[in-house]
Amino acid sequence: MTILASLARLYDRMAKKGEAPRPGFSTENISFAVVLDGDGTPLRLADKRSHAGKKPAPVPMAVPEPPKDRRGLKIVPGFLWDPSPYSLGVSVDAEKKLSLTSDNARDKFAAFREKHLELLKDTDDFVLLSVAKFLENWNPADIEHLPGFSLDLLKTNIVFEIDAGGERGFAHERASIRKLPVAVSDAHTATCLVSGEVAPVTRLHPMFGGISDKQAAIVSFNIGSKDERGAASSYGKIQGDNAPISEDAAFAYGTALNALLARGSSRNIRIADTTAAFWAEAPDPAVADFGDWLMGAAVNPPDEQDAINEMRAALVNLSEGRAGDDPRLDPEARIYMLGLAPNAARLSVRFWCPGTMGGFARHVTQFWQDLDLAPTPWKGPPAVWSLLYETALLRKAENIPPLLGGQVMRAVLTGQPLPRMLLSAVIGRIRADGDINGRRAAICKAVINRTSRQEEIPVSLDPENTNPAYRLGRLFAVLERAQSSALPGLNATIKDRYFAAASATPARVFPLLVKNATHHLALLKKGESGGIGHWLEKELGTIWLGLGADMPRALSLEDQGRFIAGYYHQRWTKSTKEKEAK
Repeated sequence: MTILASLARLYDRMAKKGEAPRPGFSTENISFAVVLDGDGTPLRLADKRSHAGKKPAPVPMAVPEPPKDRRGLKIVPGFLWDPSPYSLGVSVDAEKKLSLTSDNARDKFAAFREKHLELLKDTDDFVLLSVAKFLENWNPADIEHLPGFSLDLLKTNIVFEIDAGGERGFAHERASIRKLPVAVSDAHTATCLVSGEVAPVTRLHPMFGGISDKQAAIVSFNIGSKDERGAASSYGKIQGDNAPISEDAAFAYGTALNALLARGSSRNIRIADTTAAFWAEAPDPAVADFGDWLMGAAVNPPDEQDAINEMRAALVNLSEGRAGDDPRLDPEARIYMLGLAPNAARLSVRFWCPGTMGGFARHVTQFWQDLDLAPTPWKGPPAVWSLLYETALLRKAENIPPLLGGQVMRAVLTGQPLPRMLLSAVIGRIRADGDINGRRAAICKAVINRTSRQEEIPVSLDPENTNPAYRLGRLFAVLERAQSSALPGLNATIKDRYFAAASATPARVFPLLVKNATHHLALLKKGESGGIGHWLEKELGTIWLGLGADMPRALSLEDQGRFIAGYYHQRWTKSTKEKEAK
């Protein structure tokens, strides 16, 4: 099933629930409204933004869809809403001050006014007539004298609102605008690749924001004419004719994806440079709605313990085929996960993972098992995005290696081995900052075990594990403990100075470390911590017995991961015998 067809069906479901605008409309971020009286006189500027957060944020509104012609060098006005250069003829200059000339504001407003006067000349709707009268008489220079004026409105999207004779509402919500010839299609017809119906073909496909700084499309073609030779016109096809999609299908998939990507939506998550959108599909709307929530909770676990418990129980039941009496659980319900990333003029599809809810549950619970480590570094189910911060300098999102987010998410959703690049990045960060925490050890365990398809690295400390790299990691932890116990208050231990070298070339480093450890153990056994000294000496001997006569000269990347896991287990596992020694 194609991406576009799945999104088009999602639009049908959203439209039935009233979550999506009707054809000819789109959901846009609106910041201000010009409030008019019955004769078109502007009363004030109303701030429509949400002030719930730290900064005022635009609110989504269903408004007439924006022009299909791309705005660049061309001036293309919208209908009943637009940014301030079009709707009011005002913009900002280079110093962030009010300007009537910057950004071609004069020409844009003239085009906006001309379009509305032409479309509204025959209407009998008094609200639309008041908008026409306002535009006919409006002087952009009067903007500063209008109550409610703020520099914040410049270049934001603005709508028109009526407040006269007890009538209050937005002009774009008037039913009479459906009678206006706002979007009469002159496109030729062809068989739509999404719906299979013969219908007018869209020339330009929808644009999407929220992924990069600029609007970009999933489907687009190089600009060309019939006389030009090029990839987009080599068969005499121009723009959308290269892959005919009907205008209705383009509107449907564009509206659905914009809703998924909208700010505040629970059906998308940002992972490094990749934005993943997800949704469920089922004959029963309640099953689909619960699937939407479950997918969002699985990839980005909630904070509330009750929600975590509900999510975990649902996924475990689905993965084991025990839907029980819960009508919301359907292992055969379809799910879709789409990963998008910015890529020059269009969006790059990083991954497309259709499947079933049962398969999704099995893969997610397996991912949790792969990361299971004792002592646990997680307060709840680990989130996919949290792994990537362990690979980034200063744990900042902008420093996460490119492409890694999409590769990790694809592996989690499909049950495939985690990328080796994830292991390399984690080990690289440990070498750089020396932080050997549980999350990084768990990542090493997950990557190695998934690749080998067996439990090479156990969940908890395994004294019987004979893998040389794992045992050397344990040995390093005991040597560090001997040093810190014998010489308390050190500014830097052997972990800070030798861990990177010991985990990569053990034969060069461990002889020196063991030699120094004999002095540390001698100090311990002579002092008040004699019990600890004897216990550490016995622990060293036990680990040595499991190592071969020849120490490895160099460890592979996977063996370095085993070294880290062994170190973490030995360093942080609580030992009853150690307590007795104390």
